[in-house]
Amino acid sequence: MIFISINRKVNARKALDKTYIFSMFAKRKQKFLSLNENLVDIHIDLVRNFRGKFRNMSLKYELITNRGTKVVRAKIHKRQDTPYRAYSVLQWFKKHNLETYTAMALDYYRPLNMFFYKEAPGISFEELMSQKPRIPIQFTPLIAQFLKQVHNISAQPRFLPIKDEGQGKKERRHWFFLVRKCAPQFYPLYSDTLKKLWVYKKQYEDLFLDRSQFRLVHGDFHWGNILKSSASGFKVIDFGHAFLGDPLEDVGGFLAQTDSMFHYYAPDFISNADIIRKRFIQNYFGKHITKSEQIRLSYFEIQKILEMAAIVAFLEPNPGSKAKGIKRLLIKAEEKIKLL
Repeated sequence: MIFISINRKVNARKALDKTYIFSMFAKRKQKFLSLNENLVDIHIDLVRNFRGKFRNMSLKYELITNRGTKVVRAKIHKRQDTPYRAYSVLQWFKKHNLETYTAMALDYYRPLNMFFYKEAPGISFEELMSQKPRIPIQFTPLIAQFLKQVHNISAQPRFLPIKDEGQGKKERRHWFFLVRKCAPQFYPLYSDTLKKLWVYKKQYEDLFLDRSQFRLVHGDFHWGNILKSSASGFKVIDFGHAFLGDPLEDVGGFLAQTDSMFHYYAPDFISNADIIRKRFIQNYFGKHITKSEQIRLSYFEIQKILEMAAIVAFLEPNPGSKAKGIKRLLIKAEEKIKLL
């Protein structure tokens, strides 16, 4: 993921101040309310407060009006540009007639670096895996086709950061740091595996894309960020880490995380991950996949596995679960590297 700092001070706690937020909604009611609809009261629900630091938060606002109640979702970040990025991406999708498959952007409020969007009804496919493990299989072709549509748009949204080689190195240094600090026993193997992957990329450098071929990349495309919104519909959410880069980073990341999610949520149905892989590749690439696509796809899938290992090292509080999770991911990465 690419993290871009904002160059101003943001008091994120104001997002929880009822008086402040009521005033903000009242002044910008044309963004949220219908004609002749007036705000009467507001209820605030802090849905997510990452690590309890009041920097990166998700909120739900219930707007009580003279005509009923409306629910508005919001994301705020004290230090990074992710709310602005998410808002801009959804506006860009609207321009390219892809808003059917995404949440509806309502507003971006610069003083709080806050992005407002319409609540998208539904349940994430990640949650459905343990309850109805075959449901993701049914939606796989449509989701692959949507992602291909996104990646086929040749226009490059200039508001997005570019994931060049410098950004890639910065990202890898961050992973090294997390593993060395949070799971030092795995650092030698982790370092060796990541270096092998980098050598692989250097070997096939001429088959990777240059900047002129970059497209919008979601950056965290997985079942947890896809909602089942109806019997045959879905919504893709969380574009706050989108960037311009190789579109196959989305595809490789999706395949890697599909395997990992079935291991975690539905281990008895792990074979479903293989079915999804085949259907996704078939519907994204069609009948033919080039050597360049195959090389890049393998690279990005292994890269995502190693990124997940670093995240497990950082976020998993239970030492036993942490060790088990990292070990499984590193074994998976080594197995895939041997097949290259």
